Amino acid sequence: MNNRMKQLVCSTAMLALLTALPFTGSAASYTVQKNDTLWIIGTKYSTTAAQLKQLNGLTSDSLIIGQKLHVPDPPEFKSASVLTGDTMWKIAQRYNVPLSKLIAANPQLTNPNNIWGGLSVRIPKAPNQYLNGVFPVAKGKYTPFSNSYAEARSWSADGPAVRAHEGVDIFAPKGTPVYSALAGTVVKAGWNEYGGWRITVRVDDSTDFYYAHLSKYAAGIKDGAKVAAGQLIGYVGSTGYGPEGTEGKFVTHLHFGIYKKSSGYHAVDPYLYLKWWSL
Repeated sequence: MNNRMKQLVCSTAMLALLTALPFTGSAASYTVQKNDTLWIIGTKYSTTAAQLKQLNGLTSDSLIIGQKLHVPDPPEFKSASVLTGDTMWKIAQRYNVPLSKLIAANPQLTNPNNIWGGLSVRIPKAPNQYLNGVFPVAKGKYTPFSNSYAEARSWSADGPAVRAHEGVDIFAPKGTPVYSALAGTVVKAGWNEYGGWRITVRVDDSTDFYYAHLSKYAAGIKDGAKVAAGQLIGYVGSTGYGPEGTEGKFVTHLHFGIYKKSSGYHAVDPYLYLKWWSL
């Protein structure tokens, strides 16, 4: 056997080993694409690189294009088995979700028209309100995001002090347009030492949407301004963590938060809403 044949046999054996590892609790498999990393795949499925390595029995971060990885059900999805004779349209009707969102929730399906009985698919979990919201950054303009709500943050005006992160960060280049997720009224636009140039939009009597760390506002954005869903309101930046004009203390991103006025004014986890709007 020549060297070229030996290399081919070794590569094939390695790929077979990597794609046949046992697993538990996984709803589907994912095919590694060009430029994929464990971090990229993990954020797509709301897990971590370490968890993916454990789930697949990997001992390094190296991946091979075409490699099959077992991925867990993200918390914003539930798994369901395809019935004999099912189509994605039938499944969407059965679970009362839009067909487009059902297909987007299952990127592991290379052809959504080719499904079979016993196959596991993910059903996106709908938030309890604001189903018609608009994701605040256009598709293709941001990196995959995960749930950073309630993570520890340490900056404060009085020095390091651990506090809970009250939103989800969506990373995108400086100047990326930011859109209003719902129609409402701007109740606060201006500088905040934590959020930098920020906008608070009241979307109903009990709920405010919060957009922070902006580099600048769109024309006409000021206190009292009315905004429509999908309207341009500002641009991604890295402002905040200091007096007016401070920027560059962290990677550029949009911080998106939701605040409720019931039982006092408090933050709620916006992740499920963002995932639904992103599909």
